[in-house]
Amino acid sequence: MMENLQQELKSMLFLSGRMNRRSYFMNLLMIFGIGYIGGVCISLAYVSKFFWILGWLIIGYSVIRELAIASRRIHDLNGPTYLAILYIAAAIIALFLPTLAKVMLLVKVGLILMPGDKDNNTYGERPASMIIV
Repeated sequence: MMENLQQELKSMLFLSGRMNRRSYFMNLLMIFGIGYIGGVCISLAYVSKFFWILGWLIIGYSVIRELAIASRRIHDLNGPTYLAILYIAAAIIALFLPTLAKVMLLVKVGLILMPGDKDNNTYGERPASMIIV
């Protein structure tokens, strides 16, 4: 059972491979929900330091997870992994710059709407059309 859990976590955080638009969108919604829970935990810091720590751990997981799905989605467009790292860096900076936050929202929408390569590319085979979370 522990091996299955480790395998699932590893596959969720892989930067390699490709991801279709629907899977990216559903994963993005899930990450927003998880991030919201992290924010609520942080806001409960007055109750206990535990909630503050738990909240930041959840937020950290969300950032790493978003890096993984952005990387795979960018790979589907035949783009390099470093673009996903720039994407995450810009998203973090956007927390402090409202104009950049609007640009990042457009980038996310673009990643949702742009069709990936129809054939195999440098990063692997065409992803299945089903939703993978």
